[in-house]
Amino acid sequence: MLNEPTLDNGIFEDIYRTSFSQTGIHDVLTNKSILSILENVAGAHSAYVHYTFEDLAKENLTWVLLNWKLKIIKRIKADKNIKVQTWGNFSSKIFVIRDFKIFDEDGTLCAIATSKWCLVDTIRGKIAKMPDNISEIYHGFYYESVFGINDVPKLSEPNSTPINVDTYKIRRFDLDLNKHVHNLNYLNIAYELLPDEVYDGDELNNVEILYKRELKYGDTVKSYLYKEDNSYIIVMKSEDDSILHAIIKLF
Repeated sequence: MLNEPTLDNGIFEDIYRTSFSQTGIHDVLTNKSILSILENVAGAHSAYVHYTFEDLAKENLTWVLLNWKLKIIKRIKADKNIKVQTWGNFSSKIFVIRDFKIFDEDGTLCAIATSKWCLVDTIRGKIAKMPDNISEIYHGFYYESVFGINDVPKLSEPNSTPINVDTYKIRRFDLDLNKHVHNLNYLNIAYELLPDEVYDGDELNNVEILYKRELKYGDTVKSYLYKEDNSYIIVMKSEDDSILHAIIKLF
């Protein structure tokens, strides 16, 4: 039986058992699976302090993810117990930064990540002010940044010529509880553009995602793949190129 989660000095910690359903073609956890684990542990932290999506819905609010930045140090296999830590380390009037660490059974640091979140008023459809006591709600922040930053690096569209272009129509299975494309399903779209030799090669150990405008059921997203040095950048736009939905950087 796994240990009960703990919250100490602002750090929420839980033990998670990995599964074979989370692995890809290389018999290790995919980047999407790792981010899913982090997202679930963040949700467990919110549940621990009674500040979940359900709690927020009573105030016509919801959490919205703005950015991910993930670095894999050691690849994780299935059927293993991993320790996941998460904490808030910075907040402004409109966003909060949440960081993560993953350790294997031997205590080796396997991954670090940071994320940026805001609250959205579900009635007005606009960003809401972050509570002044957000740190107190989460029983205190822990002021360590895994990347040494108080914000997530900005991503911008490349000026070069794309090496691949694709279109995709949003299906029902892409959606989350807000009826928008779930933030991790953007990776599914991005990976479809990668060259075969990249997709079939070792998992790329760094992922950065910028979310700009939500995608909904029936939308058609047009994605452009760029190659810059050792990085692959996927820019997702509306079919007529008028709306920027997301930028993803893989390297």
